[in-house]
Amino acid sequence: MKQIEDINHVRLDNTVITLGKFDGCHVGHQKLFEKAVQLKNKGRSAVIFTFSVHPSKVLSDLSAGVSDSMRLILTEEEQTEELYPEGIDYLIRFPFNKETKAMEPETFVKEVLVEKFGVKDIVCGTDFRFGKDRKGNTKVLEQLGQTYGFEVHVVEKVRMKLDGEQNSRIVSSSLIKEEILAGRMENAALLLGRPFSVRGSVLHGKHLGSRIGFPTINQIVPQDKILPPDGVYATRTKVLGEWYDSITNVGIRPTFDDGVQRTVETNLFGFDRDVYGETAQVCFYKFIRPEQQFHSAEELAARIEKDKAEVVTFLLSRL
Repeated sequence: MKQIEDINHVRLDNTVITLGKFDGCHVGHQKLFEKAVQLKNKGRSAVIFTFSVHPSKVLSDLSAGVSDSMRLILTEEEQTEELYPEGIDYLIRFPFNKETKAMEPETFVKEVLVEKFGVKDIVCGTDFRFGKDRKGNTKVLEQLGQTYGFEVHVVEKVRMKLDGEQNSRIVSSSLIKEEILAGRMENAALLLGRPFSVRGSVLHGKHLGSRIGFPTINQIVPQDKILPPDGVYATRTKVLGEWYDSITNVGIRPTFDDGVQRTVETNLFGFDRDVYGETAQVCFYKFIRPEQQFHSAEELAARIEKDKAEVVTFLLSRL
């Protein structure tokens, strides 16, 4: 799959385009992607067309008092090929800015989808909106398809029943964020079709974990990335191409009076190697307990040992 961000010098032809924001690439999004692959024929290319919002826009909204729900489930760096089904040929990130926001629906369809990217089939969800004042919808697309010679395929929303609920709910990025922010990681995994994860470089820390017998890898997550509540989690971590059972603390490490910057700090079971600068992916499976302050490093170490035993039991139950 080829990723395209500089659209000024790119032209495609004979494409099946899936339209949406796709934050999270959840099970509903996967249904759209699979439909696009099914429509490939006669030499057509399958394209995921999403709108790229610069992180500064998200952060400016957050600083203006917007809810944490504005943060992203997946940063652009985390949107890797493994999230998309085999058969997707291109991922296009179209800049969402003042100019894009002001485009009339027909202008966007004609000048971008038809003339620049040669669309023959469009796949989208029932609630897809686009163009100035969000005037474009599936009905508008179908009307424009008759004018410009493409077919529109509207895919119904996926519904799922969450743990503890009697009725199914529509899978959406906003629902997934709600579950993540509540620490309900099992529900988030069900909706995503995989565990919620954090991916990033391993940074040099203060080696506080090593001093109490629990060496950790440390990550600082981009500010525009959503995180679950501060606390301890059962996780699995991929580093150097291998997966390890692990326990992860999200927060500010109050026992060590470590400041206010939230970090993701993970102890990998049976692993004690120098991986500074390497990329690690931490997958969150279950909330264990809130972050808390202890009176001493020894008291903290004893609690981590207890937490680790709970994590081992939980992860073994998943086999």
